[in-house]
Amino acid sequence: MLNVNERIGKIKTVGVRLRPKSPSLKEYFLDLKAYLQTLGIETLLGEECARMIGVEGGVDEYALYSRSDFLISIGGDGTLISLARRSFKYDKPVLGVNNMGTLGFLTDVQSGEIKEMIDRLLKHDYELEKRMIIQLNAEIEGKKQVLYAVNDVVIRHQKMRMIRIDLIINGTLANTYHGDALIVATPTGTTGYNLSAGGPIVYPYAKNFIFTPICPHSLNQRSLVLPTHFDVELKIHEKEGVLIIDGQDMINISLNDSISVAMSDSLVKMIHKPERNFFSAIKAKLNWGSAV
Repeated sequence: MLNVNERIGKIKTVGVRLRPKSPSLKEYFLDLKAYLQTLGIETLLGEECARMIGVEGGVDEYALYSRSDFLISIGGDGTLISLARRSFKYDKPVLGVNNMGTLGFLTDVQSGEIKEMIDRLLKHDYELEKRMIIQLNAEIEGKKQVLYAVNDVVIRHQKMRMIRIDLIINGTLANTYHGDALIVATPTGTTGYNLSAGGPIVYPYAKNFIFTPICPHSLNQRSLVLPTHFDVELKIHEKEGVLIIDGQDMINISLNDSISVAMSDSLVKMIHKPERNFFSAIKAKLNWGSAV
């Protein structure tokens, strides 16, 4: 969903998250902080990031998200996804800054454009996107857990063996996947692991679950796209399964555990340039139209 009329209120405080294991970002952060200070804007940095670059004054996650008017992710798409997943419940927009030297699907603001983009934000010259998040309602080892994914959830065997996974839709067993793994992606995540596994590209504002098997044992297994109002449950037939959330967090699961897939009531808010176009980004990233 594109919300061109929704705007951030008066900007007094900005929270920043840096790409992990990147102490070289210190000078870039300090320069950004100094620029924001000239505009009368306070800058907050998370504790982990502050320790990484060796500066004082880092704050915990609650303070970072609750006190900030919007958040800045400095890194690549992975850094942005991590920040969005951690902060979306606070309803704070996230701006992704790409300093990886490659074109990102989500981080369309390049490192040298950050000051210009902040000026545009103050003039309300930007667009705000709202994207869905997967909510997993799981019971693992008898304990109920709620897990979230911006991009995707991958279910596989802990020891990289074949795994069998039942897909139950509206109470009916619809399919049993037998292969290396199963990806459950959001539309945002379809340009990630799902795409590499041969899954479809789905427009990012759509509300769908995308199920893509990885190296299925049967060649007639294909990706499945479902509307989010369906009741979806997943069950594995192994004692040593694992959930991988956005490629970052891993949770062990077993055959007695239950997992239901739903869309979160809250959405991720992402800030973009108003001239950004999803299809132009796809064309550039995937070389669509190229004769080579």
